[in-house]
Amino acid sequence: MPHIRMRGLPQEAVIDLSRDLLDTLAARCNVSAEGFTLDWVPSISYRHGEVDRDFVQVEVLWFPKDPETHHVVEQDIRQAILSVYSSAKHISIMFTALTPSYYYRDGHHF
Repeated sequence: MPHIRMRGLPQEAVIDLSRDLLDTLAARCNVSAEGFTLDWVPSISYRHGEVDRDFVQVEVLWFPKDPETHHVVEQDIRQAILSVYSSAKHISIMFTALTPSYYYRDGHHF
């Protein structure tokens, strides 16, 4: 926890991101990088009947954080994406706050 899902990126870009991004975010959030997951979600977007490679979508599922943490984590993710996939023209990063008592890992909720 947190869980990060990425769409609109080549798999190789997400592999590159996995090398440093989780450590960066863990340090930013004062948690262990081992708790993070980073998923590549293969998808193809279309616009006007053609493949659209301009949009990248990132979902971050985590326990509630303050607005400043959202802001700095968004910047960290955006900069990391642009460093491995400079052709991204639009990057949407969406945060979803999970309720700890509804989240279970290995049979135990937080």
